[in-house]
Order: sequence, then structure tokens, then C-alpha cells
Amino acid sequence: MNQHTPPTGTPVRRLQEMLRTLSHVHREIPFLLPNGTFGEGTLEGVMVFQRIMGLPVTGTVDQTTWDAITEEYDRVNHRLSAPRAANLFPHNPAVIQPGQTSPLLYPIQGMFLALSDVFAPVQAVQPSGTLDCGTADNLRWLQRCGHQEETGALDRETWELLSRVYETFVARQPQG
Repeated sequence: MNQHTPPTGTPVRRLQEMLRTLSHVHREIPFLLPNGTFGEGTLEGVMVFQRIMGLPVTGTVDQTTWDAITEEYDRVNHRLSAPRAANLFPHNPAVIQPGQTSPLLYPIQGMFLALSDVFAPVQAVQPSGTLDCGTADNLRWLQRCGHQEETGALDRETWELLSRVYETFVARQPQG
């Protein structure tokens, strides 16, 4: 692909999509709207990419440039993609009762610790791995808010509610 014979179609659209993604990290690359035509914007994007990567700046997408774009695209796309969700709660119908100990309680208590900065009723209990009084109180508060039976125990339904509340009020908020 080069500026002398402007190609069109799916390969150009794919190139434009990759350059567009790369522009989120490499701000010098123009933000392209993929249209399948190798026009001035695509040419500029290729040339800027070649300059950034230390390749000969020709505007031609030869095999070396294509390989460099796809390799950098894979790296950047991985960096920009959302992290994989952790499925912490066991698949069996486990219920952790007040007073019991479980490694699952460490992340649960950590989530409540973060939520204590957002919701005044949530106690800032340090993670201990034990479903202590403070954690049970936090679970009862959450169960009350979610119109569940207030047991203070951790079951799948309460875990699902906690993970949604944490994701909404902590994980999706800008940090800083």
C-alpha cells in the first residue's frame, strides 16, 4: 500500500483501524476515521508511525511496516483493553458465616475498606480473613441496601451485590 496507487477496501480499513488505536497511545499519529481509502490522513498516519518506530519514512506499507504496525497494535490493544474480571466467589453454593475464616474474605474486606471512603455507614475494617463483627455489619448494611435478608453472612447473592457496588463506586472512578 502506498501513495502512488491508492488502494481501497478491507486491508486499508484494517490499517486505518490499527492506526486509530495506536493514536490513543502515540498522540502524534492522526486519529483516523476508517473509510477504506488510502488518503492523505492514512498516508500521514503511516509516515508518522514509521518515524516513531525508526523505520524508513516512505509512506509505503511494505511487509516490515505492516509487521511493525500489527505488533505495536497488539501491544497497545492489550494495554488499552479492560482487565479480565476476577471470579472470586466459589462455584459451589458456599456461605461464609460470621466468625468463620476464609481467604476469600481478604479481597471482600479490601473492597469494603475502599467503599468506606464513599459510604459513611461502611466501616473501615482491615483485611484479616475472618468474618469479624465489622465485616458482618458491612455485609448487613449491603444486604439492607440490596433488599436482601440481613444475615451478615457472605453468600453468592451478597457477593454479586458487593462486586456491582464496588465496580460502580470505586473501580470505575478516576483515580487521583
